Amino acid sequence: MVDSKLSGVEHKLILHNQEQMHVTGVSRVESFNPEEILLETSHGMLHIKGEGLDMRNLNLEQGVVEIVGLISETRYSGERTAGRRSLLEKIFK
Repeated sequence: MVDSKLSGVEHKLILHNQEQMHVTGVSRVESFNPEEILLETSHGMLHIKGEGLDMRNLNLEQGVVEIVGLISETRYSGERTAGRRSLLEKIFK
């Protein structure tokens, strides 16, 4: 799931005028094309949809990425992983 080095890392998503997005807490780029970007973050998978999307200033060591283009949708999927464990993980330490 999420790389252990980013567990508990603060995750921010800042969107400016639907054309520029700054994301922190990014551990991996799952997929990327001009219509959709899928990022693994410290708080789950982040789906970004739009037109003419491009990644700038990608730095996975610091966990940051800047996205430009017309951003029409953002959606999280998966479990919020920062500092949380599933019920089974708690039972079967």
